[in-house]
Amino acid sequence: MKDKLNLGCGTVILSDYVNLDSYKFRGVDVVWDLNNVPYPFKKDIFSRVLMSHVLEHLEDVPKTLQEIWRISKPGAIVDIGVPYFSSLNAVKDPTHKHFFAAATFDFFERGKINNYFDKSYIANFRIMECKIIYSNHPFLRWANILVNLNQRFYERFFAYIFPSQVLEVKLKVVK
Repeated sequence: MKDKLNLGCGTVILSDYVNLDSYKFRGVDVVWDLNNVPYPFKKDIFSRVLMSHVLEHLEDVPKTLQEIWRISKPGAIVDIGVPYFSSLNAVKDPTHKHFFAAATFDFFERGKINNYFDKSYIANFRIMECKIIYSNHPFLRWANILVNLNQRFYERFFAYIFPSQVLEVKLKVVK
């Protein structure tokens, strides 16, 4: 079995990944509703998990990340892309259930913030990278540097004036 997982792949099929989606698109290896845990995999089998624009559609973000943690090997990398909270894409889709800011994933790194997950939550990740993507347009990419100079300052004062589009997070599984 391949040791990389493309969760909620849709029509983006990656040849060196197990491609999972809730619909049987061409190339999908496993059909599964990601709201239904546990996922149909044993623990500690994936070295990399990709989840692009899926997490915002699911019912329970902590439960989903706990399940990703369960099926990932120690040290596995989890790449997540979600709409940024102030973007029109975050709010225009009525199937989006959650909104994400730069500090959202701090919640899943034990000791990063003081919350009840530090004591009772089994999943633990280390944030390797967290990037706010203002735009991928060739003329506006330079703004990505500015919004990431101080993410907290940007979110506090400018996120609704100059809304970014996407939040990209790279997590490392800590076991």
